[in-house]
Formats: sequence, C-alpha cells, structure tokens
Amino acid sequence: MPIRQDYFEIRDLPALKGRSWIPLREVSQYAQQPPSADILEAEVFVGVATAAVFSSKYSTVDKIGWSELGLGPHRAGMESWGYHAADVFRTWTEEPLGINLVIVQMIEELSQEIWHLHPDLVLALGLIQEGDRWCRPAEGWIDVVRLKRKEDGQPALLEIRSEFLGDYLAARDMKLFCSSYCERIVVSQTDPGYRWPGQKFDEKVGRDTLEAITTPGGYPHPKDTFWTRGAIWRTEWVEAGKLSTRVRGDKDPQEIAFTLKNDGSRAAGNQLAGAMSWLYFDPTLVSTLLRYRGSRLHWHSQETGGLGATSFTLHFGVNDLGLITVFAKDICGLPQWEQRLWSAHNVTPEGGVSRELFAAQMEVKPAATKAPEKEMPHALEDLDAAFEQRYRTKLLREHEAVGGLLRLAHRFQAVEEGGLLELSKELTRLFVERVDVDAVVSQIALAKGEKKPGSLKAIERLLSGLVSVEEARTVMAPLFGIYDLRGASSHLGSGLVESGKKRAGVDDRQPGTMQGRQLLQSFVDSIRRITDLISLP
Repeated sequence: MPIRQDYFEIRDLPALKGRSWIPLREVSQYAQQPPSADILEAEVFVGVATAAVFSSKYSTVDKIGWSELGLGPHRAGMESWGYHAADVFRTWTEEPLGINLVIVQMIEELSQEIWHLHPDLVLALGLIQEGDRWCRPAEGWIDVVRLKRKEDGQPALLEIRSEFLGDYLAARDMKLFCSSYCERIVVSQTDPGYRWPGQKFDEKVGRDTLEAITTPGGYPHPKDTFWTRGAIWRTEWVEAGKLSTRVRGDKDPQEIAFTLKNDGSRAAGNQLAGAMSWLYFDPTLVSTLLRYRGSRLHWHSQETGGLGATSFTLHFGVNDLGLITVFAKDICGLPQWEQRLWSAHNVTPEGGVSRELFAAQMEVKPAATKAPEKEMPHALEDLDAAFEQRYRTKLLREHEAVGGLLRLAHRFQAVEEGGLLELSKELTRLFVERVDVDAVVSQIALAKGEKKPGSLKAIERLLSGLVSVEEARTVMAPLFGIYDLRGASSHLGSGLVESGKKRAGVDDRQPGTMQGRQLLQSFVDSIRRITDLISLP
C-alpha cells in the first residue's frame, strides 16, 4: 500500500509561530520505518537557518530565501570591501542586515561543524553553558537553549525557548527571520500512482514553495524501483515579544497577588513595599522551592531561618500551626518568577506570626534557640570525634551522599503524605547505615557463637558497659523509634508507625511541620547523649 499523496505535498509542516521552542539552526536527517513491504526506504531531511534582523532591514530581508540564508558555514576575514565578521548577517551586495545567533564554524580537516551560540545572547539573558544546554541561574537554572546531536556527535538542532528569544529580540528591536527546507523521500517497488500532472507537483502558497515528483529509481537503489520526493522551501518571521523584562528591564504588567488578611483581601507583590504585616504560606512551599538548583534553606534559630529558590533567601518563621510566615515587604525583593512560586502556596493568616520571627524583626531580640537541622551535622561530627578519641577508630564511615542527605533532612519533609517516614529514612541513612559495626563490636564482649548485632544494638551494648542497661536503653530509644518508622515506610499500616512515633517522642496531635521538628530534635538529642557518655573525662 503506497504512502498517501499528501504526505509529499507537505502541507502539514507546522509554522514556528506558537511553538514553545524555536529552532535557531537545524540539520536533521533520519530514516523512518517503512509502513509496508512495498516501501524499501523512507527518510526525512529538515534544514533551518535563521538570523536576527534589524527593524530597519525587515523589508530587504523579507525578499530573500534559502539561497541567501541556508546551511552554509559562516566565514570571518578580509574581503575587497573590508573585514567580514562571522556574526554579521549580510548578503554579498548589502550592508549588515542583522546578526547570526548561531555562528557555524567548519573544521575542514575533520569535516566537522561546531555551532557557537552568539555571546551577546548568552550575556544578555545571563546564561551558563553546561554540556549541550544553556541555563539561566537567575530563574532557577531553567534550560533556555539546548543542543541536540546526531548519533555521531555532530550538531543537529539548536533551539531556544520562545519566551526568552522574544525578550532578547524586543530589547534589540529585531525579529528572527527563518529560512527552512524540508524533504521527504520514499523508494518503493511499485509505482505509487500519484495523480500529479506529468508525475510532478509544483505550487506556491503564501511564503511556501512546494514541489513533489516521482521518477524511476536509480543508483544506489535497485532497478525497477520508484523514487518519490516531496520538498518545501519556507521563509517566516518570529516576532519579538511585547515586553523585555529580562534584558531591557520592562515592568511585568502581570500582577502577582498575596492574601494579607483573614477576610481574603489581597495585594499585588509590588504594593507590599510599605506593608507592615506578614504573609502566611503552606509549608509545602519548601519542597517546591528546594527543587530548584541553587535553592537554599538555612536556620537562624529553632523556628526561624532563610528560604529561597536561589541563594537569595527570605527571613521566615514557623508558627504554632506549622505555617511559614514572612514579613510582607520582603516579598518585593524576589523576581517575578519566584514570587509566583510563593504566591501559589500563600494562605489566609492563621495562628499568628512566628513568635521568634516577630522577636527578631520587631523587637530586635533574636532567639537564642537552635534548630535541630543546624545542629545535626555538628552532633554527628562530635560523636565520631569522641568515639575515635576513646577507641582509636572511626565510628561513622565516610560517604559521598552525606551532604545530600543533610539537605533532605528538614522538618518540612514531614508535611507531605508519608513524609515523616521518609524523613526517618534519611536519618537512618545518615547514622545507622554509616555505623562501622565492627568498630563497635570490637569494644564489647560477645558470647561464643553469638550473632553480631546490628548498628543500634551494638551501640546500646557498648553504652551498657558505661552506664546502666536501663539508661542505655533510654538513650537509644528514640533512635530505635526512628528505625521503626523507617521500616514502616515499606509496610504502611503496621504497628511500627505508632510505636516508632512514641519512642521517637513525636506527638501525633501536632501539625506535620512540628512532628518533623520533634523527630529531628529527638535524633540530635540522642546523638548528643551518646557523645556525652563515651567522651573521655
């Protein structure tokens, strides 16, 4: 069964307008799976070349096509009329018309192309290249430009998010001119019998020039085969954005509103500069912000700290209901994209402002309390040091994942469904799974044939040689409770959850944020107590 005739007329090729990603350059060729036994070969080629054009040259560029803006590499050097810069887009008879956002360098000795993204685009949008992608750190390291390669490593497609391209073009008073060529070729054993006059199709529709033809197959295809090709040449414009908030610094007219009062009254972020009030946020905000590369959560006291999707953090506090509270005017300092993240988790005021935050901001009396999250790494280091000082060996094995585990070990993990159990997992990995059991067992007496105990049991046996058995059990109880919760994460509905919470000192009646803090505090307190017991006088 032959492929439909309209496949070769290529009227289905979508325009660039409206796409989320705009190709700045493309050279793609790929084979398709033949749809029937009659089809011997099917392949597609797509080529796209572009240039950013000065507004004063739109009418001139609008007349050119594939022959003037194609896939040839760019050149730099002296001409009879002067120096030809590789990034300047021009014809041989015209003055500069714009710039090449992708500069193509051909390495003749290797028959290899290297595609360079124009440095002005990189600097204007604040991009950093990492491998085959260019990210914008100022917006949560979002991918702005990406390069896709062929199997042999040669570049195939370099594309940019349309929103960012529009921002850059608006700032420079430019439009992107795109010239493209697409070809579809099929080799078949029988004549497909397409109804084109003279076996040929030729049409011009708007900015598209379309051709199709069927001819007898030739080398390298077998005799008595048929070769059908459809092709389209197209030129089109990608318009500049209406605003340039990133490059030109235009004000974003889209207001982001926040709830200020219990009656639900709201105010735009840019109206909060003089507001002497606080905003309230659901604690799930933290997991949203921490998904971004470069995000940060750090602690000033037990209930206050800094939080942000970038290294720029807002001073926050946790109130008695586990809600996050922030001084309203501080939101103004965030970029629009991050304000949207905070706004999505904004809730009606409830439970009052965090007492420790109010004391720090209004009374200039920062709390002297300490957050267990901040204490945790120091507590583990102190225990390891005390064990080494007394027994001349390390207690905890080094592991590259420790930094990541510490980042995940925060109270806000407990607000998600099953989050307290996941937090218990992180604590177990941080301590129980890093304990060198052999180092502990070497300091206790095992009966002949007695099975080597696990990490927690071994430490409990070690402590029982320093204090009473009952006291050793009391010290270790929270850690056993956390281990129970860790096990319960794989066996939901088991009694391990209830017993684990009780042993770890977690109050089921408290909000998730508070339960998370209680679990962490029990963990730190137990580690500190063990340290005290094994420390030399």
